[in-house]
Amino acid sequence: MQVSIQQLVYYLKNSFIVPLTASFRQAGLILDATAANSRIGDWLSSIANVRKHGTTGVSPEERMLQERLALLPLPKVMQAFPLPIHQTRPIPMESLQHPLSVYQSILEMPI
Repeated sequence: MQVSIQQLVYYLKNSFIVPLTASFRQAGLILDATAANSRIGDWLSSIANVRKHGTTGVSPEERMLQERLALLPLPKVMQAFPLPIHQTRPIPMESLQHPLSVYQSILEMPI
């Protein structure tokens, strides 16, 4: 399993990240996660999912079409559950910095 993960990372890096980084540099831009995420869908549909896989001999797109025929729909019970709503509460932040008056009094102390 570790080898296949390493191959996936290698493929993703050399087929997607490196070329995209190069095109961004030519335009004077820096590739960040937001830009990469906005372009990954096009890369998947035009390159990664249409290439012939070395092990299976078919593209992931073709394989998914075949496997979709064997997949069963979700049970109605599973479809009826509403998604849980998670409310996030702000986390109080305790400042590690003292008020400026503390630093000022330290500076004014005789040595």
